[in-house]
Amino acid sequence: MKISVIIAHDRDRSPEVLNRAILSINHELLAMNLYGDFELFVEIEGSVSEARNKAAAEAQGEFLVFLDDDIKLRSNFFHEILAPFSDPAVGIVGGVNLNFDEIPFREKISSVLFASPFIMAKSAARYTPRGSVRETDESEIIACVMAVRKTAFVETGGFPLDVIPCEENVLVNNIQAAGWKVIYSPFAVAYHKRPVFPGEYVRKIFFYGKGRGIMLRRDKSKGSPKMFWKLSWRWPIYVAGFFIHYGAYVSGLIYGYFKGKKKS
Repeated sequence: MKISVIIAHDRDRSPEVLNRAILSINHELLAMNLYGDFELFVEIEGSVSEARNKAAAEAQGEFLVFLDDDIKLRSNFFHEILAPFSDPAVGIVGGVNLNFDEIPFREKISSVLFASPFIMAKSAARYTPRGSVRETDESEIIACVMAVRKTAFVETGGFPLDVIPCEENVLVNNIQAAGWKVIYSPFAVAYHKRPVFPGEYVRKIFFYGKGRGIMLRRDKSKGSPKMFWKLSWRWPIYVAGFFIHYGAYVSGLIYGYFKGKKKS
């Protein structure tokens, strides 16, 4: 089994950050005795997805492991991300990216929001381990910690370049629509930086929303009919219900605390 590890490197990041990622990858590969069966691509040309596609075209591995250049792997990462591929019907496996242990308080705020199902719904599983290894859809998969069977990647055309930043979502949809299984593993974990709250956080969420809007406009989401973000007539009900439900609850809580009748 040969593995191709692909990192799209942002040249604005310090060499120390990239070196930390490479050292982490090498350490885990050595721990699993996979060092002779892998190749590492650090690609800097074009956008992130252009770099990934370019490296994937040159890769000789049966499996493509996509990682960001600022990650650090938790122990046993490669075993966990590759284990589901023992089923030949599995086309893609996604893991979890957690925040580093020692981070500024404003990054901790973003980390809490990303990991909350209340805020992120099903996509919270990208940022905190949830449940067990299972079949899923694009809502729980993120490209910074993801492995793809190269056959499935080539068959579906790789990362599309016209729906950035939701190119991995479309890739997952395309792979699933082609009949491959999509697997989420809460045990394949990498550590990854969080955006600083509120400025970087708001910009990132806006950027994600922009990509999702492009997906919907161009009808790229047909491969995933259960997609959380798909437009629906139910959305106004959800939004109104959210404010009514929690508005009533919080109002009652405040009233009970300050005005509720005290027992003698």
